Amino acid sequence: MRLAAALCALAFWAASAAAAPASASIDAIHLEMLVQRIAKLDTQVKQGVMVPRSRRALDAAMREFDEALREAHAEAPAGELRETYALLTLLWMQFRSWHSGGGDVVQKLRERTDEMAWIASKAARLVQESARATSNAQAVRAGNAAVLAQRVAKIHLWMLRDLRDETLARDLRDSDENLHRLIQALREAPAPSPVVEAEIANAQSQARFMDDAVRELGTPASRARAVEFIAKTGDNITESMERAARLYVAAP
Repeated sequence: MRLAAALCALAFWAASAAAAPASASIDAIHLEMLVQRIAKLDTQVKQGVMVPRSRRALDAAMREFDEALREAHAEAPAGELRETYALLTLLWMQFRSWHSGGGDVVQKLRERTDEMAWIASKAARLVQESARATSNAQAVRAGNAAVLAQRVAKIHLWMLRDLRDETLARDLRDSDENLHRLIQALREAPAPSPVVEAEIANAQSQARFMDDAVRELGTPASRARAVEFIAKTGDNITESMERAARLYVAAP
């Protein structure tokens, strides 16, 4: 009986240890998503898109990122991952300084956002590599789709602020294609529950609505409504994909 109890305890400990890295991967991707979301919401406020709602969401996202980054940095083991979070912390401090300084420093914020996004993506890859044996591939796909939804919406908003160049246009094409590809891949794979299936279906539907809104950007009479739809659908896709990612991790 003592041996059986010990084996049960060991099995429980192993299951808990396996669950933590999988969840850590999603947490790291969520931090990457917040970089894109903060830049998107900052642009919404400056362009007058749903200003009260956007400002509240921006303040909340910045607080969440600040806390999540501090925790990730503190918990990261010594080595490349901790150094990566340390660099992200320095970039974040400068971003906050520029953001709070007022004025339209859109080009500086774009450059800093791109740097932060790259570093956050590197951190997420390092976490996933350390948890490769226990990571849930579908959860990672859903988390990455959440990042891309914010990225696509952010770039559309940036381009409306005359940030137009071939690099940004290529980034938009690649991000949009990858977003649709990831959602379609999730849609075609067996879902662990009807709830997950519904979240994926909702994300796919919202992606189609975003595509419709993008097509309306060229019509002056519809532009304001289209911009608002792009902002909202980006958020809706992200929320569904992040819920799906957590459900994938929690599924047996």
